[in-house]
Amino acid sequence: MIIDEEIAQRHLLAVDGLEATLQSEQQYVRIVVPEPWASSHSGQFLTSCLVNLLCRQVRLVRHVEVVAPETRALIRLPNGDGANNFPSCLRTLATWAVKEAIIVSTGQTGAAADHTIFVGHSLPALNPSFGHTLVVVGDGWRAWVGDTLRAQHSISPTSANPLGPFLAAAVAAGEIFKRCRGIRRGKFLSVAGYSLWSGAVSPDWNALEDGPGVAGSALPPVHLIGAGAVGNALAYVVANLGMSESYFILIDDDKYDGTNLNRCLLAGWMDLGHHKVDALTRALRAGGVGVFPFSSVIKSYVTDARAGLRADVTHQVDDLIFQIVLSCVDKGISRQDVQGLKPHLLLGGSTLDLQAKSNLYTGRPGVACLACFNPGERDGEKIRAFESQLRNMPTTERSRFLIERGQNVKAVEEYLSGARCGGLGEAALKDLAVRPPSEFSAGFVSLGAGVLLASALLRSTVFSANAPGHRDMSTLNFLNGELGDAYLGADDTCEQKCQSRFSADLFVSSRT
Repeated sequence: MIIDEEIAQRHLLAVDGLEATLQSEQQYVRIVVPEPWASSHSGQFLTSCLVNLLCRQVRLVRHVEVVAPETRALIRLPNGDGANNFPSCLRTLATWAVKEAIIVSTGQTGAAADHTIFVGHSLPALNPSFGHTLVVVGDGWRAWVGDTLRAQHSISPTSANPLGPFLAAAVAAGEIFKRCRGIRRGKFLSVAGYSLWSGAVSPDWNALEDGPGVAGSALPPVHLIGAGAVGNALAYVVANLGMSESYFILIDDDKYDGTNLNRCLLAGWMDLGHHKVDALTRALRAGGVGVFPFSSVIKSYVTDARAGLRADVTHQVDDLIFQIVLSCVDKGISRQDVQGLKPHLLLGGSTLDLQAKSNLYTGRPGVACLACFNPGERDGEKIRAFESQLRNMPTTERSRFLIERGQNVKAVEEYLSGARCGGLGEAALKDLAVRPPSEFSAGFVSLGAGVLLASALLRSTVFSANAPGHRDMSTLNFLNGELGDAYLGADDTCEQKCQSRFSADLFVSSRT
């Protein structure tokens, strides 16, 4: 059984810029979608994504009500539902994602809302039962969020591109989150517009540059390494781009636990205990994208047989050729391994507190590689220190310590008493020793990183000939709504020696 506190645990942790404790909780959120938006791809993408984000804000939100005219569903939801009418298809979304933790209903009730979000434009007359109000618009490569008084009322949805709608949903969900948690710095957004094509920001929707149509294009084979929150978000976007001739290789050895459900937007509670690549595979294949899932680590992928991998990609990997690699990993040693592949095109997506980031690693002199500022973790030292700590505990205290962390006490005790290496006890000890401490994370930030990464991928591949220039690092700060590009200088102590060109000797030696 899913425990609500487990889902909420990561977004309730302390984080710079937010109040230490919730300022409001169990909020009632109403989403109002007028007919032109309800019957469009943009409106359905935006609304469904917003519901997917809000239903994971456990403890902050208790009920999401969607008010929209019934119409034919044009999109497929992350839970696989694509046949029902919209918005009735959204009722099952929260149940799939977090079971009974949050309720989603369709059809207007007489309940007073704490927050009302208008998709596209607001109603001519507002009333107190709406509570805090917000207008959110997303279409093509553009997104806009702001007060009802600043909203433009002549915007019509024209695109089937999910990028703008998904970004708009992320920013809107972030505003609800900030009001529930409370902010110590930053600001609540009164008007904020973004172009994912040009990277420009503007309060005026018409000043934001839209990009080209995406559907029908195809990406070359892409290695996506890391299927956690940002990997989920990237696949969420790609599955809805209409690029059915594309091909993705998914690499990750991790499985879902309850704390992942607040931010892994392609996973529901029935995915708990299953490999993370499985949920991404399901979503991408439903979107017509070719997929090869590999539920292990990078080194194993390079050395294993890889049965089922497309023949052309197999030949390239055999020759240690990696054309396009997306890094969504969160450990230094994994980033070192990814950089060691020497991809022709390497991009990364990540989050830090309330910041979403995407980076392009060009290999130019003086510019950071993926390994820069990401030293490999010294796991051996951690394991030895942790084993010593356990041995010095009294037996009863050690048992209680292990039980609280869900470990097999008997197996660990057998290992500590001198049992042979390689058993369950040693594996449990190593897992506990190297497990990083829990850090703040929220679904809307992860989605922001996935959207930035997907945009950078498209601009660097399909549309490279006419894409506007961007610097290497893009950052969206949800605390103040700022989006900007920058360069990141190389780390003089980079373990990959990137400024004298990095090497894949680690992988060569493992194959010979």
